[in-house]
Amino acid sequence: MAKWTVEHLLETDPQDFEVLLSKLFSKMGYHTELTQYSRDKGIDLVIRIENFGLIHTWNVQAKRYTDPVGVKDIREYSSIRYRDHVDGVIIVTSSSFTKEAIQEAAQHNLKLIDGYLLVEMLNYYLPDECSNSDIQYGNDKSEKQEGNNGGAILKRGEQILASETVMLGNEKFTLKITNKNIFLQRISSGLFSKRSDIEERIELKDFIGMHCESGRITLVTGKKKLKLYPLSSRKLQAIKEILESMRPEYVRGEHLILSSRNGANLTLLTNKRLIFLDTAGTAELEIPNKKIVGVELKGGFLKKEQLIVSEDSSNMKKHFLLVENPAEWKEMIEQCVRTA
Repeated sequence: MAKWTVEHLLETDPQDFEVLLSKLFSKMGYHTELTQYSRDKGIDLVIRIENFGLIHTWNVQAKRYTDPVGVKDIREYSSIRYRDHVDGVIIVTSSSFTKEAIQEAAQHNLKLIDGYLLVEMLNYYLPDECSNSDIQYGNDKSEKQEGNNGGAILKRGEQILASETVMLGNEKFTLKITNKNIFLQRISSGLFSKRSDIEERIELKDFIGMHCESGRITLVTGKKKLKLYPLSSRKLQAIKEILESMRPEYVRGEHLILSSRNGANLTLLTNKRLIFLDTAGTAELEIPNKKIVGVELKGGFLKKEQLIVSEDSSNMKKHFLLVENPAEWKEMIEQCVRTA
């Protein structure tokens, strides 16, 4: 089995380095949260652990450096503990720390993890991740893998995490999930041949989330215009678990917070907008969170409770929505509006 080395860390993309740290601390029992690049305020990762009702929170800063981390970087993060009201700050690097940096960190109770200690931790907690990251690639930094990859072109650092047969509509597809993309390959079969071709490639940065219901998972993707992929499979739980485990890798952009189906219609709440989709997946209603000025509940007791969303426009529009757990929707919409 391959072992982690400092060289592995130096070859890792800075974003992937942060994701790797998230997986490491998660394996150690922490709840991890990657911060958005545009709003991280100098912090890449927040980790929390709860023991006997006591919650301890740490901010983590990732430094994928080749040169030693100096005292200037340490001083930059010395006040974050008090600013963010956390128990401490951890600085993790792929290189090392200067003598002055170590002394400065001791004065401010900053915890330091250098490349050699990090390698030991990775080999103890995530030995399989190193084996999975050994990707073969050609001179153009990508290679068309044969056999189980079914024609999928994997780029450098990309590995297949899952491959399952799914139904999309009335057609059979192979769903392949890698650490960078989601592939859907139509399976065509005949009397003398059987082949599969790449039909769809969804980049993780465009993956928003999934709506789960009995017997089906609907993948939600896209940027301005959303696209839905309603999938059914005998192994939905395995697919769901893989996609959930990859959440830290796509949650930085637009991501799904709540979803609810009413008949053939689907209502989605992301960190950026509220969307109501019809049967064909067309957006009949789309409101940016920053334009929502009010949320209230109507009905109850003998009538089914409705969610009323007020939109800031020239005529102050009100939209009536039927969703599951409307009280939860009200709370989450209000939270999204506050952070919009």
